Amino acid sequence: MKVDGCRVVITGGASGIGLAIARQLADRGCQVVLADIDAAALTICADERDTFHTFACDVTQQDALEALADFSWATLGGVDLVFANAGVGLPLRPLLDHTEAHARWVMEVNYFGVWHTLQTFGPRLIEQGSQCHVVVTGSENSIAVPAPLLGAYNASKHAVLGLTETFDRETPDFLGVSLLCPALVATNIAASVARIPDEFGGPETFSGGGPALGFSPEQISEHAVAGVEAGDFYIFTHHCNRNMISERLSAQLDAIDRQTQPDDGSDVCNTRSLLGRLFDQIVA
Repeated sequence: MKVDGCRVVITGGASGIGLAIARQLADRGCQVVLADIDAAALTICADERDTFHTFACDVTQQDALEALADFSWATLGGVDLVFANAGVGLPLRPLLDHTEAHARWVMEVNYFGVWHTLQTFGPRLIEQGSQCHVVVTGSENSIAVPAPLLGAYNASKHAVLGLTETFDRETPDFLGVSLLCPALVATNIAASVARIPDEFGGPETFSGGGPALGFSPEQISEHAVAGVEAGDFYIFTHHCNRNMISERLSAQLDAIDRQTQPDDGSDVCNTRSLLGRLFDQIVA
């Protein structure tokens, strides 16, 4: 799908990866709705380019996504490209030292934020009936566990993988789907711990201190847009992730080869084929 001139919606669009994608797409003639919970950052974005339209939106609230969709269709006359990009991080600490409240918060934003976006924009894009694309921002934490101290975050991004792949399999071919899987990116996601709502444990101290590490948001944007145009489901940005993917896949294949037999009779209860046939009957 060519992105030139597309009508675009980006959640988490007022900074970091979202804003970098918005700028690149604006350079290619796109009209862009930037949605973000940070109203002050949106105001700055609105002053940057006349092709940016802004909308304050909390992705943890379904009603807010419905209002965003209404605004986007009214403003742009339709939507061709959606980036479900909003996300937060957590304080770095062992899993057993994290609170349930913190785990629920990261799931509310990282998982249910995507859930709400797909539930809201998916039916409208299908009804619109034209070629379109949805990109969900996952992470290297969607396809592996790169490091300790990120337990709830890892879980949220793994959940996003399952949700996005299911959405891809259940939607028409004219609706393309991608999962963006960046590794370390120089954004302000670490500062999100200072904005944890009181109902999820309240803000944590963010020390900052040094420059953010990783690829630039602009580098990630280049990969994201290229992935959309190539029609890729997985969009990877860091070659170093190949080792993690290989290690996990090798461990899984080794385990199944040691623990099961090809002729164990399991073909008759193959979930993929059984539910695949059921899905075909439901949508027929």
